[in-house]
Amino acid sequence: MLNKNFIDYSIKLLFKDKMEHFFSFFIFTFIIFILSSVLFVSDSIKYDLLSTIGKKDQITLTNTKSGKYYPLMESHVDEIIQLNGVEDVIGKVDGYYNFAQSQRYIHIVGDENLDDETMVISKDIQELFKKFKYVEEFNFLTLNGIITEPISKVINSNILSNNTIFVSFDMARKLLQMSDDEYSYMTVYVPNSDEADFLARKIMDIYPNIKAETNLQREADFRHIFYYKGGIFMILYIVCMLAFFILLKNQVSSMFGDKKREIAVLRSIGFSIKDIIALKFIQNCVVSFSAFIIGISLAYFFVFIFNAPLLKNIFLGEGMEYLIFTPVIDFRMLSILFMFTVIPFLAFILIPSWRVAIEDLSEIMK
Repeated sequence: MLNKNFIDYSIKLLFKDKMEHFFSFFIFTFIIFILSSVLFVSDSIKYDLLSTIGKKDQITLTNTKSGKYYPLMESHVDEIIQLNGVEDVIGKVDGYYNFAQSQRYIHIVGDENLDDETMVISKDIQELFKKFKYVEEFNFLTLNGIITEPISKVINSNILSNNTIFVSFDMARKLLQMSDDEYSYMTVYVPNSDEADFLARKIMDIYPNIKAETNLQREADFRHIFYYKGGIFMILYIVCMLAFFILLKNQVSSMFGDKKREIAVLRSIGFSIKDIIALKFIQNCVVSFSAFIIGISLAYFFVFIFNAPLLKNIFLGEGMEYLIFTPVIDFRMLSILFMFTVIPFLAFILIPSWRVAIEDLSEIMK
C-alpha cells in the first residue's frame, strides 16, 4: 500500500542509483530547456506584434502606386470618414531615415503625444549614436539642411521599438520630407467589427490604389512572419526529439540486467506487481517532474533575463543585440509540451517494469 514509508523507500532507492538517473535527468532537462526556449521566444515575438493590433481599429489603409508606397492625403480622411459605419479616421506618420554614416535605415515614427523638442530613441539606436559621438543630440541631414534634435529619453528595444526613433508628427514630416497634409498610412475605426470586411472592400472600390487590411488579415500576416523560419525550427525540434527518444531507449534498456534482478528481489520479499509499478512511478516522477520544472525555469532566465543569445539570431537575424523579449508564458503550449515529453517518458518506464514484474522469478534469478 502507498504510504509515507513506501515513498521514503522509493526516494532512497532513487538516490542509491543517482548516477544512473542523473544521466536521464540531465538529458531530459536539456531537451525541455531547448524546446521551451523556442516557445518563449516565439510567444514573446508574437505577443509584441499582435499587441499592435487594437481592438477598435478595424482597418489599416496604405496607398500604393506601381507597387510602391505613396502618402495618403488629408482629403482621404475627409472622404472616408463620411462612409456609413466609420467612426473615425486617424492618419499616421512613419518612414525610414538613411543614416549614411552607418549605412543603416532608421525607423522614424510620429507620435502625436510628443512635442517638437522631444525625441525618444530605443536602446540599440542609443548605442549606434554613441559610436559616432552623438550622446545628447543628433543631427539629421535632410534636403532642407541639418535638423538637430535633443535625445530626451531612451527606451528598451523590443521587436517593435528596435531600430526606432519616436518624434512628433511635425518633426517626423520634416525628417521624412512629407508635407503637412500627407500621412504614411491611416487607421479606420469601425464600431461594428462585422462591417470591417465590407467597409474595407468599399474603400478599395472607391480608391483602387489603396490597400485596406482588417485586423484579422494583419494578424494572419504577422503569424506568417514565423513560417519562413519553419525549416530551421523543425530541424531543432527533430534533433531534440531524437535526443528524447535516445533517452527513452536508455531507460528501457535499464529495465533489463541488474534492474530485472532488482525487481525480482523486490517480488521475492513481498512486493506486489502494483507496488513495483508504484515504486518506479514515484522514482521517475521525481526525475521527470524536476527536470521539466528546472528546464522551463532555465529557459525563462535564458530568454527573458539574458535575452536568448544565439537563439535570438535564429529568429530575428543579426543586429538585435539590445533587443529584449517581453515575458510571455503560454500555459497551453507548456501543457502540450508536458504531455508529449513527461507522459511518454513515464510510459516507457512503467510498461517495461510491468513486463519484468510479471515474469517468472526463477528465470530472472538464474
